[in-house]
Amino acid sequence: MEVDVNQVDNEILPFLNKTARTDLRCIAMQYFLGLTGTAEGCLFIGSNLKYLESILGLTEDEQEAIAKDAYLCLVNLTTHSEITSKLLELKEIKHYLKKFLTYVLDKDTTHADIVAFLLSNVTRVEDCANIFVEIMTDSSLQFTFDKMVMVFCQKEYNSKNKLHYLAPFLSNLTQITKARACIMKRDRCIFERLLPFINFEESLTRRGGVIGLLRNCAFDVNYHEWLLDENGIDILPRLLLPLAGPEAANFDEDDMEKLPPDLQYLEPDKKREEDPDLRKMLIETIHQLCNLKVCRDYIIGKNTYIIMRELHTSEKDKDVSAAALKFIQLLINDPPSKEMENLNEVVIPEDLEKKFKEYDAAEDDA
Repeated sequence: MEVDVNQVDNEILPFLNKTARTDLRCIAMQYFLGLTGTAEGCLFIGSNLKYLESILGLTEDEQEAIAKDAYLCLVNLTTHSEITSKLLELKEIKHYLKKFLTYVLDKDTTHADIVAFLLSNVTRVEDCANIFVEIMTDSSLQFTFDKMVMVFCQKEYNSKNKLHYLAPFLSNLTQITKARACIMKRDRCIFERLLPFINFEESLTRRGGVIGLLRNCAFDVNYHEWLLDENGIDILPRLLLPLAGPEAANFDEDDMEKLPPDLQYLEPDKKREEDPDLRKMLIETIHQLCNLKVCRDYIIGKNTYIIMRELHTSEKDKDVSAAALKFIQLLINDPPSKEMENLNEVVIPEDLEKKFKEYDAAEDDA
């Protein structure tokens, strides 16, 4: 697709402005929305800051149809990370990011799902995620992690919108250490409010976003004992339950009694998490929680092995199967020496690290 730059600049761009006649604004916005239907069109718009600035401006249009098209246009554009990075060059970008947050937090807005989708797109770029974290940790502003999670957890918060895409938005923010610290504040119960959505059947997006957030939070070793504490978060059964299948109903008594109570005596029709990417993330999260010896011993002691064994036996997806096998090897290996008690601090010799990378590359090729 070839776009005539002069024609766009002279005949269309002038009407992509709040001062233009409503009908002409609408036509111009629909033209740009049409362009975003192809990768070439997106890259054409993303190459010019004045196009991006005009589209952003029309998200504030008094005509809802025009504002909606502007938001949809941005959703399409921000599927390209390079265009999101380009947006960050605009001097007014923080103003618009705050407006997006205001919009999704308003329970009476019409297009909050579209804006939540936009937030999940732009925060895939770390620099943009960092800006949101700075905004949401500024105590002088209304946009806090507490507020966002409270809105997310209220199923009927906005009667016109589901807000499922706030889950990947929050997950993307937890790429940032400062965001994880806010989510994991022990005295605020923010993290605990998210846990029920691990099994949220109504939306794969919401379920997946929360599981992604949990995996990100598991990278901070200092929280591992708190996460596993049976008198605290007690996260292990929540992570294992979606990985258990119908065969769990037939475990012998000895194996059954070693499992966490929530994993004992499951129904014969128990179903595993249906999405392979989410199964893989759940495995990786539990694996990550094994970095400290005390946590590793706890996870092994809760008979995690038999859940993983049965999952690996029945697994059809090769990536999930590989993740399960890697974790099983950790669970059944000999106890590590004292210097291996924190796996995050283990220094791997350069020659071995090179061999591991070559092995992983060969596995990927296979």
